[in-house]
Amino acid sequence: MKNKTEKGKQGSIARFCSAHEKRAKASLIICAAVVIATIGSVCGVAILSNSETPAPSENIELNAAEQYLSKASIESSETTPTENSTAVEESEKKPAVKSLQKKRGNLTGSHVVKIGDLKSLSDEDLVDAIISGSAGVIEISQIETDQSQNQDVVHTGSEATPPPPETSEPASLIDFELGIDISEFNGTIDWNAVKADGITFAFIRCGGRGWGSEGKIYKDNKLVTNVNNARAAGLKVGVYFFSQAITPYEALEEASFTLDLIKGLDINLPVVLDWETGTGYRTWDLYGQDYVNVLTAFCSTIAQNGYTPCVYTNTSDINNRLGSYSGEIFSKYKLWYAYPYSVYDPGSSSYIHNYYEAGDTIPPRSYFFEYWQYSWHGKVAGISTDVDLNLRILGSTSLSEPKITVANTSISSAVGQQIDPMDGVSAISSQDQDKTGDITYEIKDSSGNTVSLEKAQQKIGKYTITYTYKDSFKGTITATVTWEVTESGTPSPSSPESTTTSESTTSSETTATSASESTTATEPSGTSESTTGTSESTTGTSESTTGTSESATEQSVETTETSGETTAPETSGEPAGSSEPTDAANT
Repeated sequence: MKNKTEKGKQGSIARFCSAHEKRAKASLIICAAVVIATIGSVCGVAILSNSETPAPSENIELNAAEQYLSKASIESSETTPTENSTAVEESEKKPAVKSLQKKRGNLTGSHVVKIGDLKSLSDEDLVDAIISGSAGVIEISQIETDQSQNQDVVHTGSEATPPPPETSEPASLIDFELGIDISEFNGTIDWNAVKADGITFAFIRCGGRGWGSEGKIYKDNKLVTNVNNARAAGLKVGVYFFSQAITPYEALEEASFTLDLIKGLDINLPVVLDWETGTGYRTWDLYGQDYVNVLTAFCSTIAQNGYTPCVYTNTSDINNRLGSYSGEIFSKYKLWYAYPYSVYDPGSSSYIHNYYEAGDTIPPRSYFFEYWQYSWHGKVAGISTDVDLNLRILGSTSLSEPKITVANTSISSAVGQQIDPMDGVSAISSQDQDKTGDITYEIKDSSGNTVSLEKAQQKIGKYTITYTYKDSFKGTITATVTWEVTESGTPSPSSPESTTTSESTTSSETTATSASESTTATEPSGTSESTTGTSESTTGTSESTTGTSESATEQSVETTETSGETTAPETSGEPAGSSEPTDAANT
């Protein structure tokens, strides 16, 4: 019975399995598929995640840079004030414009990480971080300073001689402003006197770095005083930092220090990196990309904090240190060009004048510079020391026609009478400026020989006075006046009927219009009939008394004898073509 019962049970299970075998297989297949799909998804995500994460580099500096940039980015986002979240959302709809003035003082360096992290970056990575705004600024408390390194910088370069102005066409006119750059070593400055002397802007030193191996940073002790007083006097003001940076990190230090120094000051001109070098300077071996990195680190930081950056440099550093990078730098930042001319140096033999004047030669250049340092030996009212002089180029302007004005186109004088050829003569330049003092003149006799003023005044004859003024932009213009020197007894042309002779006449035709027979130069002196003492008056209109006739006779004889001498210059011992030495034809 038992075997039968077990057999019956076994048959029942077998029959159940046989009946549900297909369903069981389908269920197993579905479960297996679900498991395989789940495992595949997990593996796929892991593979994708791994592909986006670079393998650790063998370059330790690169790894540190990556970690720093990542950390700086996170900290930057974490330190963003919650109240600005709305502004960020609105900025996605409409670009927000933030004025430079509002940016000033709100430094981008509030999120700066540890100094060690910045220093661990390569120069290229640090510059990238600075440009992106990730580096911010360095806390002043973490910048090493040493006021003992605060020294005056003396220019040692040579001065250039201006090239001759172009003669093919007038030079283009520029609109400009005169300025200076100073430091505490220029002493106490009377800024009102500076302004009254024609200076409209100033670059004031804010600080610097020592040029020795230590290269510690210092501040200018008169920065605040000079900036405030210059602005109060009405000058425009910018600042400069005397740089000795040799790495982007040092340039970032200098920019950070500068921003702290000028916080709250009224600055309305650029903030300048005054990077200089020379024999013995710590910057002497900096060239190419390394130099570019320094300029970029400073200027980018300044620009991100609301100021206009500018680079002070010279021809040598442009050609030999920047080289092919100059276009890159000057396309982004303003240039203050140091190129002094000897014509503005009182100690030079080629000295002309102290200040730049309209029409003076501008240094030839293939790049634009807004500021030009044209003298290291300027003299400015209100400053007791020599001072650097600068020009700010504002653009071009229009020109008028220059002109010379003369009161009379013909003049005459009696022999021996002194005259002033500049009386009634004036000149106006193409810029509508009075240039009478720049007029020169030349006197020539009827034979075309140049004579001096003194000689002409003593010799009867006809002369031509040519006035010349050389305009800086329109070229040379002239004006001509005829001048006749006559004998002292010639009758006045203003009273042709009068017998009274005039010592001075106003027309060059006076001699030819004389109606008196007794003064006709072509009659021999011995043919005069008025020698009897009772002759008629020379006017022929009335019979005079004996006394009057005698008076007329004496006058007639005297005049005739004098008129006979009028031909003397033509037959004198001087050759007809002889030329007098040219007089210094300046007033």
